[in-house]
Amino acid sequence: MKLLIAAGGTGGHVYPALSVAETFINEGHCVLFAGRDNSFEKYIYENSGFQVLNIHSSLLEFSPLPLLRFSLNTARGIKDAFRILKKEKPDAVLGGGGYVSAPVLFAAFFLGIPYFIYEQNIIPGRTNRIFGKNARLIFTGFPDIYKFFNPDRTVFSGNPIRKKLLTTEKSEGLKYFGFSEKLPVLLVFGGSGGAKAINEVFSNICEEFSSKVDAQIIFITGKRDFEEISKRVRTSDRLKVLPYLEEMEFALSASDFAVSRAGAMTLTELALTETPGIVVPFPFARDDHQFKNALYLKDKGCVDIIKQDELSEEVLLNKLVYYFSDISIIDKMKCKDVFPHNSAEIIYKSIMEKIDE
Repeated sequence: MKLLIAAGGTGGHVYPALSVAETFINEGHCVLFAGRDNSFEKYIYENSGFQVLNIHSSLLEFSPLPLLRFSLNTARGIKDAFRILKKEKPDAVLGGGGYVSAPVLFAAFFLGIPYFIYEQNIIPGRTNRIFGKNARLIFTGFPDIYKFFNPDRTVFSGNPIRKKLLTTEKSEGLKYFGFSEKLPVLLVFGGSGGAKAINEVFSNICEEFSSKVDAQIIFITGKRDFEEISKRVRTSDRLKVLPYLEEMEFALSASDFAVSRAGAMTLTELALTETPGIVVPFPFARDDHQFKNALYLKDKGCVDIIKQDELSEEVLLNKLVYYFSDISIIDKMKCKDVFPHNSAEIIYKSIMEKIDE
């Protein structure tokens, strides 16, 4: 079987698509990717050994010049998609989110090629809402509690994460950072790009937190803010300040509690590694989907939420001191059986069964 995957833009779209692709490859199938030239997704996919077919696309914005650019790129992207699908003749297409998927799904629909959709967030993006109406199956990272899709064609697969996140032992993570097994670990991060609001507030309370709580800290700032933050918060035996960490399996396995954003993949990783935390949803996410993602886990008792307009040094410090005052409080928040552990395999088996019908 030949599968074409169209997913790009951010790590939240790219890394799950990569996990699915690797599952198909391991089962002896052929996988190709559609992505933009000189893009993040192309870099990641090609570094992982996959062929990437170039396609034009851009973000939909409603001011005059960006709208014109979107229209031109979309027209070129649809032309690219028709050319690619006619040449490669895939047996199926998987749209994994990001605006690169829209032209490919459009072409697949008109060419009669079976297509599937994977949606990471609890509130679907516009592309997936539109194309979900005719998809063979829709895979969701969260249960479709808001009923966006036809339940007869919706599969709660969960979000595929890297297997290393599930197999790395706590002792390996502690060793990686040179941390003691006797002290709890706090992880502060804002995703691959960092989160300025979290960085600003935590850097200002880091010293006071350390004076009140006997803990070790991993503070991942993102490359953009690293230089500024590292002037205020300096690395020590108990405090590691990093611009970025590719090997997040070590950070998550070592940590007892986290402060983070509330992207779908971040929450999935926290839940599956049983790392509770305080989440600060990005307030400008479309349809406020990060807040709604977080509400789902809050209702399960796995996270606490601080809205960004309520985030302050006093609020965050008080909450952290409370949670670290008794490790049993943190232990009770650990997620159990909230998301499937075998998401990529669920997607693989479901697609194969549907294609064979």
